[in-house]
Amino acid sequence: MSKFAVIPNLYKDPDLKITKDIEKILSDQNIKADVLEKYNGESLKDYDCAVVLGGDGTILDVAKSAAVSNVPVAGINLGKIGYLASLEPENIRRLSDVDLSSYQKRMMLEMEYRGKTYTALNDIVIAEERATRMMSLSVSADGEIPCEYNSSALIFSTPTGSSGYNMSAGGPVIDPSLECIAVTPVCAHTGTTRCCIYGSDVVFTAENVSSADKSVVVSADGGDELPLEIGEKITIKKSGRFVKLLIFENEPFAKTLIRKMKK
Repeated sequence: MSKFAVIPNLYKDPDLKITKDIEKILSDQNIKADVLEKYNGESLKDYDCAVVLGGDGTILDVAKSAAVSNVPVAGINLGKIGYLASLEPENIRRLSDVDLSSYQKRMMLEMEYRGKTYTALNDIVIAEERATRMMSLSVSADGEIPCEYNSSALIFSTPTGSSGYNMSAGGPVIDPSLECIAVTPVCAHTGTTRCCIYGSDVVFTAENVSSADKSVVVSADGGDELPLEIGEKITIKKSGRFVKLLIFENEPFAKTLIRKMKK
């Protein structure tokens, strides 16, 4: 018997109505469904699939844990746009014929910071802590001559994350089936002002070369803001892990993008 983890969002589904509907749909197909309010990469190893209810933020958080255990994710969109969602609430009955081998692999990023590794499905952002101020970063790709960015922030984005902060900052939307890294400055003042697309195997080194009055932080997927001191360096590269997002409709990326953006 297959075993699914159903992860609710108590803010979006406070009475658990949709969650219970999903439990019944799976049960009718002889699939054991466990509702988990708490989870991590280790606990998800016991399951064949993680069904997540919520917006992109919730799906993003679960997907990163699922990547640790190599478990595919089916996102049910209870948010506004739902770029990461596999299904809309009115289509949850399609879970009854889910094919766990039909998924899209999404690349992730990995950041080395003070001896610890952080992963991101969407992006890693280095920014001046105060949005109205500017920072300076020296960034090299594969050890080549570094490029200096003078901007409010610098975004390292995956194709999956390209439709988020990267797009808002003027970066391109990238087909998530591709593997590459977009580097996009936010409100750049001088030097490089355009987004650059790099191959997925490039390893970046970013050094804080700002003046002493600047307060620079870095975060992965909007998580904790970690201080980046003057002269301190971090490395950013493609992660060895990836997320499996289940596919229920073989819809072309351009069509999906237009449909989502109309919301």
